[in-house]
Amino acid sequence: MMKSCMPMFVVESVENAAKFYSEKLGFDVVELATKKEDGRSYIEYVLLKKGKCFIGFRTPSSGELAEMSLVKHCAGRGAGVYVEMKKGFDKYLERCKRKRVEILEQPKKQPWGVVSFSVKDPFGFKIMFAQPLEEGEWTPTTEFCGMGPVTKPGGAEQEARTLEDMISWLKGFGLLRRVSKKFSKLWLKKMYGSKKR
Repeated sequence: MMKSCMPMFVVESVENAAKFYSEKLGFDVVELATKKEDGRSYIEYVLLKKGKCFIGFRTPSSGELAEMSLVKHCAGRGAGVYVEMKKGFDKYLERCKRKRVEILEQPKKQPWGVVSFSVKDPFGFKIMFAQPLEEGEWTPTTEFCGMGPVTKPGGAEQEARTLEDMISWLKGFGLLRRVSKKFSKLWLKKMYGSKKR
C-alpha cells in the first residue's frame, strides 16, 4: 500500500530552487544534502514543505546530464504541481504578485469546483494553486468525459446500464476495465451520491 507521494524535480541549480520556493512562495526547507566536488560545495538535494505540500529538487546524475542539457532548452518542460489549498487563496495570490512571481493564469473557476491560478518557477515548471469553491459558487457538470450528459440513474437496473455505458466509453480510450469501473463509480457517487456496488 502506498503511503505518500511527492514530485522530485531534476534542476541545474538546487540552490536557485531552494531560494525561489522559500523566498517567493514561502516554503520551508525540511531536508538538505550538500556535496563537495572540485573544491566547491553545493546543494545536491533539497526537500521543501508548505503545509502538507512537499516538493523535492536534486541535481542531475552523470547519466542525466545530456538529457538535462536538452530538456532545459525546451520552452515549457511540461511538468508541474497541483497544490490544493484549504484557505488563504486570495492572500497567497497577492503574495505571489508582491514577490514578482510570474503568473501564468489569473484566478478562474474550474469546472471541477475550484478556483485556481498558475505560476511558473525559474526552471519552467508550472504550479497551480487551487481552493475548493463554496457550495452554490459552481454548478457541477453532468458531462462524463466527452461521452455526453449522464442523468441520475433511477433504479438498480438503469444504474447498472449507465455504469456499463460509462465503463465501455472509458475502455475505448485503452483503459483497463477495472480502472474504468472504479472511476465511473467514483464519478457517479460524486455527482449523485450513488452507492451502487
